[in-house]
Formats: sequence, structure tokens, C-alpha cells
Amino acid sequence: MLFCVRPNGDRWFDWPSIRLRDSTIDSQKRKVEVLAHAAKWINAKRTEPVTEVAVRSLKSRLELVQQLLPLAATKHRESIEYVHHLRVASRRAEATLEMYRELLPPWRATWIQKQLGRIRRATNDARDDDVLALRLSKDNSSPAAELLKLVCEHRDHAQQAVMDVYERMTRKQGRFDRRVKKLLQRVHIRGKQRKSKEPSFHIWAQGHLRPILDDFFETAQGDLNATDRLHQFRIAGKKLRYALELLSASFDSSLREVAYPLLEALQDKLGRINDHASASNRLERWLSETDDAERGKYLSEMLHSERQQLLESQQRFFAWWSVERQIELRRAFERVVGSDSRTEN
Repeated sequence: MLFCVRPNGDRWFDWPSIRLRDSTIDSQKRKVEVLAHAAKWINAKRTEPVTEVAVRSLKSRLELVQQLLPLAATKHRESIEYVHHLRVASRRAEATLEMYRELLPPWRATWIQKQLGRIRRATNDARDDDVLALRLSKDNSSPAAELLKLVCEHRDHAQQAVMDVYERMTRKQGRFDRRVKKLLQRVHIRGKQRKSKEPSFHIWAQGHLRPILDDFFETAQGDLNATDRLHQFRIAGKKLRYALELLSASFDSSLREVAYPLLEALQDKLGRINDHASASNRLERWLSETDDAERGKYLSEMLHSERQQLLESQQRFFAWWSVERQIELRRAFERVVGSDSRTEN
């Protein structure tokens, strides 16, 4: 089995590190996976005051980030999934802040969002390295072993970025935790609406899901063969997906049972395209930087394979994203949310 090795020769962690070495570690990993899955959906009653649902949603999302950050920073040798779960948790927490931003104190919300952005950026490189290293570990050739060392060196650097964020957020007796607590204590209706009756969760959800849904289908009408447009479509889909996880409890169950799986399948296919595009860009960069003929040959072969997989993933997406599929998805939403407000006017 191939290992990532620190410069001093110590083993960093093995690939794949899914087979954990201790029952306590295994128990911790299962607990994290359960927590990550449980925190996905926000359950609420339609008639609840929106501020109560907002506090519960923010608390759920931010607590998961708080639990995962020390694991990803200091226990990364035990499981590569800690970094993955942290990256996803930080994205969901950012989406929740954005959803309820008008109920939050601006300065505190902005500060916490900046920290979440730091986490997301720090974990991006680490996760990309983990995925590539797992792939290389299955190749026993000498060039693969040399390239794996390069990936592991980069992964070591990426891990330092995760540790830096962790130290930044826990310094001064847990500054991040304190500010999260204060944020949750200051959730309320603001501005001109402050003296009005607080809206129910259902009224809030109706008003906030519709624009996100409209933007998603508007983006879908563009030329998705254009790389930038396809990327924008993926972002719009991700925003809609996170919104459904936050607001679906206010609507008919078919939103979660029918519309969401279709959207999830769409995001999975777009994610594969993005993964292959990112890997191709990295391989191109390494190929341009290497002076080693054998490594260059191996990188060229990998790049060719990656580009072929990118092309195939794009072809599979466009075959799947047919006019019929678009109509199916739109109808799944319209049955619950209603038709596009902009097409009605």
C-alpha cells in the first residue's frame, strides 16, 4: 500500500484511509457521518414564527461546522472524510446565513460568513488532493508513485491552511464560538418590518424560495455548452438545493421526495464535470512545470485520460438533461410552489 510521507520520513496517513485502525476512531467517524446526514434537512412546522426556524437552522448548521473543524484540522490522519464533511458543512452554513441574512445583525453575520469562506477555501485544495491521491494509490507504477509524493507534499501544505483557519477561529478563548452564540441571540425581524406581525415560516419560505427557483430555470435557458454558463448553472443548482434543505418542510412532501432527487442527480452529474475539469487544469499545470521526461509522459497520459472522461461526462449530462427532463423537473416544482412569477406578469 502506498503512503503519503512527510519530509522527515514519518508516515502521514495511508490511502485509502477508510479502513480505520481503532474502534474509538471508527465510532467517531460513524458519529460524524450520522451528524452530517441528520443536519441536512431542517424540520419545522408551517405555522412556526420564522425567527424560531431561523435560529434552529443556523444553530444546526453552525454547530456541525464547530464539531467538524477540530477533527479536520487535528484528526485528518484518521479519516479523509472529516475534511470532506467540513467543506460541505461550511457551504450549507453559508447558504443558511444568506437565507436569513435580513433577520441577522449585519456585522456579526458578515464576520461569520468570512470565516466560513476561509474554511471552504482551505478545504477545497485538501479535498482535491485526497481524491487525486486515492486515484494514484491504485496505480503501482513508478511514475504514479512519484506523482503521489508530489500530491502528498501539496496535501501537507493544504492541511496547514486548514490548521491556520482552525487556530484563527479558536484563538482568544474561542472567538468564533462566542460570536456564533451572540448571533443566535440577535435573530429578529429588522428594518421597516420590525413593528409588523412576524411572518410564519410558510409565508417566509414561499417568498424566498420562488426567486431562487426562478433564477435556476432562467440560468438553465442559456447555452450550457459554454463553460462559464455551465458553471453558473451548477452554482444556481447548488443554491436551490441548499434552499430546499432549509425550506422544504414548509411545502408538500413531494418537494423533498420528487423534486429534490431530480435536482440531486443533476448536481451529481455537474459535479463530475467540474471534478474532471479541475483535475485537467491541475495536470496541465504540473505538465508545464516538469522537466522529468518519465513524469511528463505519465502526466500526459493522465491528462489525456482526464480530458476524455471530461468529454464523456459532458456527453452523459447533455443526454440526461433533455427537454423532457427539464419539463419533468419544472413540473415537479410547479406542482408545489406554483409557476414562475415572472411569466405570469
